[in-house]
Amino acid sequence: MEEKLLEIKYSMTLDEISDGFMQFWKKYQLKRTIIFSAVYVIALILGADMIIRNSSNFYGYVIVGLAAGMTFYSWYKPFQIRNKMLSTLSSLAEETYITEIYPSELRITTHIVDETEDENAEASEGDDGQTESPPEQAETEPQAEELENAVPAEDYEVSVYRFGMDLMDATETEDTFLLFVNKRLIYIYPKRCLSDDEQDKLREILKDKAIL
Repeated sequence: MEEKLLEIKYSMTLDEISDGFMQFWKKYQLKRTIIFSAVYVIALILGADMIIRNSSNFYGYVIVGLAAGMTFYSWYKPFQIRNKMLSTLSSLAEETYITEIYPSELRITTHIVDETEDENAEASEGDDGQTESPPEQAETEPQAEELENAVPAEDYEVSVYRFGMDLMDATETEDTFLLFVNKRLIYIYPKRCLSDDEQDKLREILKDKAIL
């Protein structure tokens, strides 16, 4: 078994997810959007020229309308996707995460916090508002490898990515570390959830793996 380099536990707010999505779009989609927009603008200019030359030219109006519409949609689409995603996430159960980093792989465990768990937690509180739980449970938190026995199977999922096999890239912002996997997935590590030592260690690992 490989020695674990780092383990971090965190959660994400909707604002952090929104910012992360826009960073993802800028990194992988912005250039493509600019190229397509340039093509649409050229088509719009050609259509406008056709109308100027002949104001009754039906095809000129069609070209101008389509080009203008596609240009607008190209820039509006990412915001539409983001808003739909945030609307969906806001109605789902809260999720917490554990990322374990080993020399050869990165393992991410997603724990879905069911509303019934919160209700049970509230029900277990005494009259003084203090949670009644065995000492050994109060003093320790389950590690990622223990989640399988701690929660039902449908309440967690584990994703494993291997360095050198999965395409990974990362960006550090003022408030987060963003990990992009295979140009289609994004993992957001809010700095508010990480200690200074964890931030330094994560930064060191990502640079060592030529990801950051």
